[in-house]
Amino acid sequence: MNIVTEVQWLSVSFIYVLLAILTILASKHVKNWLTPYKLDEELTGKDNPALGLATSGYYVAVLIVFLGATVGPSPAEVPPIGDLAITLGIDLAYAVAGILLLNFNRVIVDRLVLHSFSVHKEIIEDRNVGTGAVEAGCLIASAFSIAGAIHGEGDIVTAIVFYVLGLAVLLAFGWFYQLITSYDIHKEIEADNVPAGVAFGMNMVAIGVLLLKATYEDFYSWELNLSLLAFYAIGGFLALLILKKIVDVTLLPGTTIHHEIVNDRNLNAAFIEGSTSIGIAASVFLLF
Repeated sequence: MNIVTEVQWLSVSFIYVLLAILTILASKHVKNWLTPYKLDEELTGKDNPALGLATSGYYVAVLIVFLGATVGPSPAEVPPIGDLAITLGIDLAYAVAGILLLNFNRVIVDRLVLHSFSVHKEIIEDRNVGTGAVEAGCLIASAFSIAGAIHGEGDIVTAIVFYVLGLAVLLAFGWFYQLITSYDIHKEIEADNVPAGVAFGMNMVAIGVLLLKATYEDFYSWELNLSLLAFYAIGGFLALLILKKIVDVTLLPGTTIHHEIVNDRNLNAAFIEGSTSIGIAASVFLLF
């Protein structure tokens, strides 16, 4: 590659970085528009840590969606300006649609997964950091799911179908996690139990990574791609169930996750449970 071509590719990359920054700024305005509170006032005027954590997860999620829309195989040579402008426009359209879906997911997950209490009240009025952690985890998980749906070779139909299926898997995992957890997640989170929220949020990120793995590849056929989604979703549920038992027995000897999170409110236990879940999901993503 000669120096002129290298400079051209660096220029294209710089354009995408600028586009990512503009996307973050636009996503802030979208969030302000869709929420009844003022973001800057809560973050800097009232120093709300719960909203700060949730908003950090939101911005990470926005970048994940942006990368899902824009990252792909590079052409052999730098495209003409006209072709590049068309590609940028298409990528930006997918990114904007992904951000709108991300905010829609936030509402759906809040109502159907965290259904026992008002997420808005817990984050804005009670400044509940545990709820902020769950919100951040759910947003990042949603972003992985959306990024997989809009990435690669496919069309609008495949993107919509896999987006809907990804959302369904996230909701199902939220309910499944309560079934395999010995304490009442909603009760603990509403009672300001930060470790309970952190553990739940990190496990949601883990299932999101597996959803990205299931949907990241190009669309080949409905049979193959739906089979991959089912395999990774069901396998992920079972793997995280087994992992919780292993963590109890081997990584927290002499105690249990239940005791450490519910009785001691020990953040270390939440970090260990959540990080091992994300680590296993990342290993599946890279090794399979």
